[in-house]
Amino acid sequence: MLENKIHIFENPLQTAKAVAEFIAKEVSNTGKKQFNVAISGGSTPNLLFTLLSEEYKEKVDWRKIALFWVDERCVPADDNESNYGNVKKLLLDKVSLSENQIFQMIGENDPAFEVERYENLLVQNLPEKDKTPIFDLVLLGMGDDGHTASIFPNNLKLLRSENFVATAKHPTSGQNRITLTGVTIENALQILFVITGNSKAVVLDEILKEKHNSENYPAFHILKNTKAEIYLDRDASVRLKK
Repeated sequence: MLENKIHIFENPLQTAKAVAEFIAKEVSNTGKKQFNVAISGGSTPNLLFTLLSEEYKEKVDWRKIALFWVDERCVPADDNESNYGNVKKLLLDKVSLSENQIFQMIGENDPAFEVERYENLLVQNLPEKDKTPIFDLVLLGMGDDGHTASIFPNNLKLLRSENFVATAKHPTSGQNRITLTGVTIENALQILFVITGNSKAVVLDEILKEKHNSENYPAFHILKNTKAEIYLDRDASVRLKK
């Protein structure tokens, strides 16, 4: 079984609360002036953003945070599917983050242009190791198909791309995406997977127990290549003890 640290909580809310607590402590304890975080979209992250803007609003030192995005759908910011738009409504409009702390992936831009722009933005605003930008923390989810960020099972080459940012396409809808690549994600100082729901249980079990088809899943490769920690609810973890 993959030797990543697994934390299991009763439900999605408790899982999100544990991650909020983790973020608050890490930001408080850092000796750095800027704590660089890359965030993902999804139902559980939305719970997290709500908690951060309400219960944890006064517990997080927002002055230190620089907020980046793991991936984005190529839609306008006011579209319901926009990761940035959801974060803006749930978090950015409610806490003290200035514009120069927010590094948005712009879904309205031409995808090829946005990849180049965002890659340059990372290079200019993040420290580097091995000539690759370093995040202090990357928050990832996992889809029912084992994808993470916008790296899907039919496009595993993005895990080993030499670029820091790339275009991607949803395998079913054909929707264009912008995503951090594997090399950028894996260079982070800390990676947290936040995975909830029974629909993730089978794939998560295959990944963590390194079953024969586990290498088909992008999340497997990130977990295998890093010391990522995994925050789960009971439903997502239900098969792990079998």
